[in-house]
Amino acid sequence: MRHALRTTVLALAMLTLGTAPARAVDQANIDKAIDRGVAALKALQARDGTWPHETIGATALAGLTLLECQVPANDKSVAAAADVVRRASVTLTHTYSVSLTILFLDRLGDPRDIPLIESLTVRLLAGQSTDGGFTYFCPPIGDTEVRRLTQILRQRNELKGQRDLPPPGKGKRSVRDLAPEIRQQLALINRMQQGMGFGRMTDNSNTQFATLALWVARRHGLPVDGALARVEQRFRLTQRADGGWSYGPGLPGRPARADAPPPGALAPPVGGMGMPSTAAMTCAGLLGLAVAHGAANDPDRKGKDARDVGKDEALRKGLLAVSTAFGDPGDKVGLPGAMLIGENNGKAYYFLWSLERVAVALDLKTIGNKDWYAWGAKVLLTNQAADGSWQGSYASSGADTCFALLFLRRANLARDLTATLGRVADPGEAILKAGGVGGSDLKSGKREGLRPALAPEDKKASSSEQPKEPKKPKPIPTKVENARADRLSTFLVEASGPEQEELLERMQKGKGVDYTDALALAIPRLEGEAKQKARDALANRFTRLTPKTLLAYMEDVDPEIRRAAVLASAMRDLREHIPAIIERLADNEPSVVRAAHAALKTVTGKDFGPSADATLEERNRAIEAWKKWWKSQGDK
Repeated sequence: MRHALRTTVLALAMLTLGTAPARAVDQANIDKAIDRGVAALKALQARDGTWPHETIGATALAGLTLLECQVPANDKSVAAAADVVRRASVTLTHTYSVSLTILFLDRLGDPRDIPLIESLTVRLLAGQSTDGGFTYFCPPIGDTEVRRLTQILRQRNELKGQRDLPPPGKGKRSVRDLAPEIRQQLALINRMQQGMGFGRMTDNSNTQFATLALWVARRHGLPVDGALARVEQRFRLTQRADGGWSYGPGLPGRPARADAPPPGALAPPVGGMGMPSTAAMTCAGLLGLAVAHGAANDPDRKGKDARDVGKDEALRKGLLAVSTAFGDPGDKVGLPGAMLIGENNGKAYYFLWSLERVAVALDLKTIGNKDWYAWGAKVLLTNQAADGSWQGSYASSGADTCFALLFLRRANLARDLTATLGRVADPGEAILKAGGVGGSDLKSGKREGLRPALAPEDKKASSSEQPKEPKKPKPIPTKVENARADRLSTFLVEASGPEQEELLERMQKGKGVDYTDALALAIPRLEGEAKQKARDALANRFTRLTPKTLLAYMEDVDPEIRRAAVLASAMRDLREHIPAIIERLADNEPSVVRAAHAALKTVTGKDFGPSADATLEERNRAIEAWKKWWKSQGDK
């Protein structure tokens, strides 16, 4: 008899996996549910800025949720939460709270919080057990560190221009940028071999929160790769024969046999005090594997330990296992009386956020050929209370409402991880396509994505002295959707501070056309310094392309692609591209014209115009002057 992966929500596992076609969830209803949920969450906040729970983690989670629901950081609810969380962080040791505080402070994007993030991360590193896991508490910090952090908070409002702290947008941080006190503490932890087994009774719930926090801390220069490697080893050694993981680490799963149950079926428990696999803990295991791939594929490692995430059998089995824990949107989930969450399955919202975290990190629309978001959204809309909240096992602190809102918002707390992993395939698809796409095609000049590249036209110089209309790019015959690039561009636009820096670096260095498309889509939505940095990243990315591909991109329908191709040609001093760059002086996009003018001056050392405010007639005369000069060069 085949069993679905056990969840804490019995009704989830009992849903029939119907074959009815999925119906799109109404976005207007989802938006309305989010607005009502935000109001309910705010109403639960106490006057002192906290949410009702004995640990500060509930307040950090609520503040994080409000930010992900596009509530601004200067909103009084968020600001009050940030103030109380900062003060509590000085002596914090509760693992859930430490992890959620790191996530919240990182999402706020205030560089003055970096010392707190550094100290909290050190506590997590010290609290990791030798089995790679975490328990409920981390070791306390010493009195000297308490005084240092207290002094930093006291002086917070007195800092002028953040003189003592690295301002945002000044490059990626490294260990060298950490405070001397933090580097000393890290050295001590290394001598103690990462906590020497502190907290022996570790569990995968605390571990998944700590794992996500360590990944986020990584972008602030904290050396966490060793800790993430131990997390990976923990989950690889304890995956069960059914592909899932349990609450406790247990013992290594049995090797696959010819008569083993099908993927996703419940296998006899192995170790872990007889605890079976659960859906939420299987998501924890998948997250642990994902961050290990992300660390290995960091562009800074220059491919030294690069991995193909599509070939990870443990990841594939885990995804198939978790797919048995939820239904298909064709199921009658949204009907009255169906999939109601109550006392017997009160941890459903915790599972739903665990599912959402993994799905968005891996950028999966479906898991096991089932639309996880459409199904989960129906469940949540069915169970929203009249006051806008969600009521499960963690309702009193507002955590269930947070879990539901984070699911509905598709919150991605590790956008840089998603950018690093590349394309991850749903193992339920009939044909698996592992890894990223577009790398080899870019080298050959072909381009699969939102804006297919166009072959350059044969250019003929015009002898007409009459003003000509600006040259328009050739029309695209078809439009190929690139949903991943669209999501990555949104991640970049919504990110701030160190996270945006990290994403830009990964998009500049990563392989695959998705990153090119994502940058081009994001640039028009960015402003100021962020926009210029994204443009620089795209141009620098293009310096790796072949001359033939750069010529093709000068004819692309997207002006940002044309602009970057022109600048990259100049950066590589490709004099043979001068005729094509001259043609771009007739472009209908002013930014491309300015880039072409700058590129020509850089490559040739000459300047025949046009000026930025040139009329159409003046621009045409400049084009003819450039063409005349180039013709005079002959074979030089």
